[in-house]
Amino acid sequence: MAEPKVGLVLVSHSAKLAEGLAELASQMAADVRIAAAGGLESGEIGTSYDLIETAINDLLGEELAVVVLTDLGSATMTVESVLEFLDDEPVKFVDAPLVEAAIAAATAAQQGDELDAVATAAGRAIEVFAPKQPAESTDSDGTDAYERSVTVTDASGLHARPAAKIAEMAAEAEKDLLIAFDGEKADADSAMMLMSLGAAQGDTVTIIGDSVDKPIVDKIADAIADGLDN
Repeated sequence: MAEPKVGLVLVSHSAKLAEGLAELASQMAADVRIAAAGGLESGEIGTSYDLIETAINDLLGEELAVVVLTDLGSATMTVESVLEFLDDEPVKFVDAPLVEAAIAAATAAQQGDELDAVATAAGRAIEVFAPKQPAESTDSDGTDAYERSVTVTDASGLHARPAAKIAEMAAEAEKDLLIAFDGEKADADSAMMLMSLGAAQGDTVTIIGDSVDKPIVDKIADAIADGLDN
């Protein structure tokens, strides 16, 4: 697995909210630098230009690209003001649901994705609120599909760390992988989409891929069967 190339800055009106979300995301992306820039310097509710600028520059100083995420409108305005002076730097603001986007971006960054890919993952977080579609095979180019069904053993189901670990393994696949549950599907390389399935302990899920990715499908299926949350 490649070293993370992208860090995150989480901007919230509440320091506690930003710090708590950074802690949560770190549970699923232990190698990713995640900076919390919440509240005012006094600890009161609000957003601080200086705190945001410092957080971004700290990550840039570590030679990381940066994705910035915010909670509410005025936080976005403050971030946009900061970014006006960082035109030539590898920094992107993504307007997406803060919690979901932070988890999606952190997971993508943990996989070693570049800035554009991490920003795209954050932007796609809104998809967890979209109506689910029936599961489909990835066999769209005439090649053989391969799938395995397995029972979820983790007490927490496919949530948090288990979902993040599955996403990391799925990122190694040559082609797209899906995980299907209860008539719905999720991209296997998206922790947020996996969590949205709501698969609990004792449920049966199906990993669907191309035959070329049989070793990855088997690896994921075996990991789910053995338990991932350890």
